[in-house]
Amino acid sequence: MLTLDRLKDESLFSPAELGIARYVLAHAKQVIEMTVDELAIATYTSHSAIVRMCKKVGFNGYTDFKIRLATEITTFLINDERIEMDMPVSIDTKTDEIKAIFLNLHYQALIEVYNTLDMTTIQKAADMIYKADFVSFYGAGPSLIVAEDLRYKLARIGILCVDNSLQGFDEVREKKKKRKEVAILVSHYGNSLKVKNWMSYLHAIGVEVIMICANRHSPVIKQADLPILIDNTEVRAFKMGSFASRTAMTYVADCIYALIFMKDYKENIGRLYDVGKRISLGGEYIKKEV
Repeated sequence: MLTLDRLKDESLFSPAELGIARYVLAHAKQVIEMTVDELAIATYTSHSAIVRMCKKVGFNGYTDFKIRLATEITTFLINDERIEMDMPVSIDTKTDEIKAIFLNLHYQALIEVYNTLDMTTIQKAADMIYKADFVSFYGAGPSLIVAEDLRYKLARIGILCVDNSLQGFDEVREKKKKRKEVAILVSHYGNSLKVKNWMSYLHAIGVEVIMICANRHSPVIKQADLPILIDNTEVRAFKMGSFASRTAMTYVADCIYALIFMKDYKENIGRLYDVGKRISLGGEYIKKEV
């Protein structure tokens, strides 16, 4: 989660710390040029209150806090506006503002996950998938779209994939013989009964689970064999759409795919060529028949 978004969680702070957090949110660009003493004077607080606030949002002290704040301000905004992820437009939004709003929204979502993504974990996910005999996919709603997109890409390079997107078909199979299966479970919130049941079922039949989730408070993600947490700032169930989380989870899935693709790079180039050729010939064949 971005520092600016952590500062909005007023439940974290004492009254003095809350005043500092609000000041930083209102004057972020000025704060990165201020010393701790200058910020204390500007907020009518103390050096120790500022340090306590910094620690509550995940930093060792004011210097670390300023470095991260400066990085976020200078890299993740196309214009000087932070887009509200759950409801990016209002009743007063003008038509010609829409394209800039959604460009900024997706850009800030990508930069946020870029700055926090642990590539060691992504490499582990790629290795697990590559070594598996087959891979199954689980997701619902917008998360299913992310899972299906990854399934399609992996299938094109010869990874045996099982689609469990049809409700009711995900709980009837049993493995006839022991084969190495890895499941990819994609869920924004990771707290629904369906997701809990999926996780229990997969563990019961001995399947390792890679879970991509955008909710650090999910009770299920801790049960995954390899959890991939996207600390996303879409927090409300009532929202315009899962724009930022979908972009962030797709980015993570694409990174996993790229690492798998590189394991057999030349062969995969050939596979993609063959797939494209078959599709092209199939299209011509259909035209002739019609």
